[in-house]
Amino acid sequence: MSGLIDKISVLGRDFTIQTEFIDGEEAKIRTLVYDGGRMVTSREIRSGSTIDIGGETDAAVRLQHMRITETLTERAADLGAAKTSSPPPPPIPPPVAAAPQPALKKTTRPPVEPGSHLETAIAVRLTIGPFGIAFAHPAPTTAAGYEQALDSVDAALDAIREAPTYDTIRLDEQLTLIALKSQLETWRLADKDLAMATEIWPTVARFARHLQKVNHRRNLVVFDHEMLTWSMSELGKGKITGEMIEGLQGLGGRDAELDVFLRDPEAMDALELLEILLRLMDQTLA
Repeated sequence: MSGLIDKISVLGRDFTIQTEFIDGEEAKIRTLVYDGGRMVTSREIRSGSTIDIGGETDAAVRLQHMRITETLTERAADLGAAKTSSPPPPPIPPPVAAAPQPALKKTTRPPVEPGSHLETAIAVRLTIGPFGIAFAHPAPTTAAGYEQALDSVDAALDAIREAPTYDTIRLDEQLTLIALKSQLETWRLADKDLAMATEIWPTVARFARHLQKVNHRRNLVVFDHEMLTWSMSELGKGKITGEMIEGLQGLGGRDAELDVFLRDPEAMDALELLEILLRLMDQTLA
């Protein structure tokens, strides 16, 4: 079998998915994704990974191809539903109750090994998390509001695609970014038509909420809990330390207020930071 080819439409944009077996010293199964005649991304699984290449090559190629195309098909259907249904507004978080100063407890800062899956997950969240924070909200109410919001979306998409971690973002998320970018280009060519903007926004908001789910990935949940526990323990000593700020960088892209602090640690005092960390801990344990 030379390979498998399928086509899939994401937000009205057609992509071609091609999966093939590459023989040689480092045998691998490679999936290429084309936008027209231009390759936009790829995925490879090498010998010795979770898919066994040896012995049943054809079956392994079919499995890899099926997994990717099914994931993309489900994601495309989910995004398409955004055009026909208005998502409910996000729940209003409960007010943060006044909390006592955390008890002093001996904890250690969780390690992040260079080159580990955790390091990659943290870097991906830092790249896509701000988009989820910024745009997971109800639609604008004025033409000027739509124009400003979609201009911001366009800039945010460019920032993600130019980030060094872009290639590590999930395949379905990459294709959604490309398709959304295409829709925004069409909107600009139509002189930023208001009716078109109202059709684009539900997809933007739904995609933003999807990107927020990066915080639910298991390795990040464990890391966040350990980092928040250690940071609150450090705060119990009465001051914000440089090591604490460095450690909290690992939570970048998760919360707007925390990101403000990480950009300018002198903008908040220890009590304000504690309130943010307590809220994030509640969300992590929910």
